[in-house]
Amino acid sequence: MELILIRHGTTQGNLEKRFIGTLDVPLAPQGEALAWQVGPTLPAVEHVYRSPLLRCRQTAQLLWPGVEQTVVDELRETDFGPFEGKNHEELKDDPLYQAWIGAPGGANFAALPVGESAQQVVERVSAGLKKVAADAGRRGFGRVGVVSHGGALMGLLAQYGRPEREYYGWMCPNCGGYRAQLEPETLLLHVTQAFPGDGGNFLK
Repeated sequence: MELILIRHGTTQGNLEKRFIGTLDVPLAPQGEALAWQVGPTLPAVEHVYRSPLLRCRQTAQLLWPGVEQTVVDELRETDFGPFEGKNHEELKDDPLYQAWIGAPGGANFAALPVGESAQQVVERVSAGLKKVAADAGRRGFGRVGVVSHGGALMGLLAQYGRPEREYYGWMCPNCGGYRAQLEPETLLLHVTQAFPGDGGNFLK
C-alpha cells in the first residue's frame, strides 16, 4: 500500500511563527493558493485520511478535490500546552521557554517542556497509522493520501521512516511531505519520494 503523507497548507500562525497545535485555525489565503498549486503535482489517491483540524480538511479538499475523506483523530497535531498560539516575542520572558531555547544544542521540538511529550505524540500518531492501514487494507485501496501536521509527521517518520533519520531529518514544509510504501504489519514506511511544498517554515 502506498501513502502520500502531506503536511497541511500555510496558516496565519505559520506566517507569524506561532505554536499552533490544537488550535483549530483555517488556512491563510497563501495556504489555499499553495494547495491549489501543489495539488496537480501530487499522485492521484483513492481516499484521504486526515487530522480532524480545519486546516487539514481544507488542504485535503484543495489537493484532491472530490476524493472522500476519513477523519482520524489521532493524526492531530502536538498539544503545545501554554505555548499554544504564542510566538517567540510573546514567550521570550517565560522561564520555561527560556530554559528550552537555552538548552544544550538549542531548541528541540522533540523535547518541549510543556504539552505533549514527543513519545506521547509518536504513540498517538502510531495508533492513527494503524487505523489507516487497517481501514485502507479492508477497503482494498492501493494508494491513499494522509494529511496531517509537521510535528505529527516528523514524529511518525522518525519512528517508522526508512531509511532511518533523526526527528528533524523528516521536516515537512507546508503542503510538502513524502511518498512511502507502508508495511501494514510493522508500520514501516519505505520513503521513495519527497514533495517540496513551499520549502518554508516548519512551525505547526
